[in-house]
Amino acid sequence: MLADHQGLRRLTVNSPGYMPDESWQHNPSFMEPFIRQLKEYLLGTRQRFTFPLAPQGTLFQQQIWHAIADIPFGKTSSYEQIALDIGNPAASQAIGMAKNVNPIPIIIPCHRVLNSDQNLCGYRYGADMVALLLALESGKTILIEDHQHELA
Repeated sequence: MLADHQGLRRLTVNSPGYMPDESWQHNPSFMEPFIRQLKEYLLGTRQRFTFPLAPQGTLFQQQIWHAIADIPFGKTSSYEQIALDIGNPAASQAIGMAKNVNPIPIIIPCHRVLNSDQNLCGYRYGADMVALLLALESGKTILIEDHQHELA
């Protein structure tokens, strides 16, 4: 998880070998709100993140990520609907490309974007991860145990 004064910039999921830029600094107290809210989500007690997001990408990608971030907890959308939401009905394929380079998965919930048949597809971390996150959001599972949030 990487953040600065503008907001959360990156969340790495299952990314072995990822190395942050040397200029970035480890600051646990600064990161605490981001980590706490993510843990609450994984516990199933948080439905909405309240910290600022600052993903880096093109203006078009940011427009798509903003539309995806607006999909409510526990709901899904489609490539076609996102394309309509951004006012570009021919952009379905571009939606998929932007979804796959989303630097803040889970927080920008690309797992909520399904194909037109409402099937899981095209998620960079695989269909199993989509199914798990959607099960969490439907109340069918939790992803971490509550050990007093382990942030005391």
